[in-house]
Order: sequence, then C-alpha cells, then structure tokens
Amino acid sequence: MQYAAASIATLMGLLGVAASAGAAGPATYKVVFERTWSSETHPQDFPLLAHFSPVIGVTHSSAYDPFRSGGAASPGIEKLCEEGKHQPLDGEIQSAIAKGGAGALIETSDPLRSAPGKAETTFSIDAAHPMVSIAAMIAPSPDWCAVAADVELMERGEWVAEKTVRLEAWDVGTDSATSYRALDADMQPRGPIELNTLPYFMKDGKRMPVGTVTFVRQ
Repeated sequence: MQYAAASIATLMGLLGVAASAGAAGPATYKVVFERTWSSETHPQDFPLLAHFSPVIGVTHSSAYDPFRSGGAASPGIEKLCEEGKHQPLDGEIQSAIAKGGAGALIETSDPLRSAPGKAETTFSIDAAHPMVSIAAMIAPSPDWCAVAADVELMERGEWVAEKTVRLEAWDVGTDSATSYRALDADMQPRGPIELNTLPYFMKDGKRMPVGTVTFVRQ
C-alpha cells in the first residue's frame, strides 16, 4: 500500500510538471486604445476642449483588481479620473508588481484630443497575470474614466491572437457632481466604482461606448 501511494504521488508530481511545461509562456501585445467619444456619438451637453488623458493600465491576476466593479477607488484611481494624473496610480501598480499581484505597468504619454483618436503601446504579459485593465480620464468631468477592466487575454490555456473590447464610461465614486464641468464636490462616504449611468452616455435609449481597446499579439 505504501508503494502504491508513493507511485501515485510520483505520478501526480509528473503530471504537475507536464501541466506546468504545457502552460503558455510570456507574450507581447500591442494595445490600441481608441477614442470615439465625440459630439456626434454623445451629443448631450458635449463639452468644449473634450479629451482623454494619457492612458494607464496594468496586467494582473485576481489578487489585484484596480477597477473592480463595486469596489472603492484607490487614491491613484481618484487622481486619474478626477485630474488625469498617472501619479500615484503608477506607484500603486509598481507596489502590486512587487507583491506579485500585477505583472506590468502600461502607459502612454499624450492625451487623446481628437475623435477618432488612438494611443498605442506594447506590453509583456505572463500566465500568472493574464488579465489587463486599462483606463484614461474623460475630460472635463468630475470623476469619470474610460475603462476596459479585467480583459482576459488567455483562453483555454493559450494567448489570444487578437481581442477588441468596448471602452465604457465609468464613475469611480469620488465626486458627487453629475455634469461635465461641475465644481468639485468630494463624495463622502465614497461610492462604488461602477458604469456611468448618466444620460450623457446614452443615445436613443442605448448605452454608447466611448471607444474601443484592441489587443494584438506580436
């Protein structure tokens, strides 16, 4: 019986090694973050000097989920979605990387001032951090961001060749104002991170995305 148990343990160990060896290795992706938000797509009270901030994102596991629906905004997400700043969110991401919950920081340097307009960059991803969350401030706004959250780039153990997802307007619950150019109105207690349900992001009774995000394996 001891010999049988040892044999089973050895077999299970070999199967574990085989499974590990068969797991997908690291991959590189190009991300194209495209703004379509404009006076034509979102005509209600569309603001002057409208733009998206530079883009910031992260590859991550479920251990670090910065834009989790129903969660509370971190100080970094508050600064991003209220002021368009990457600090201190970039530091929060670097801390998550050091703790193992995140894999890579993703950033672009320039605002998206035209519609349509695109921001592109590349990043590396690994099997321990197979999801991507990426965002930019919708400006001007109280605390609204264009977000694609928890995008899975690994399916059935393999990296996808290409994936396009809708870019939605989110409210991160740190400012209670409800119009593009409202004065700052700090929200206490904080509300949850959630899809923005204001009529600015609806048209003919349907929710209108503010853009798309496309991931292309290199």
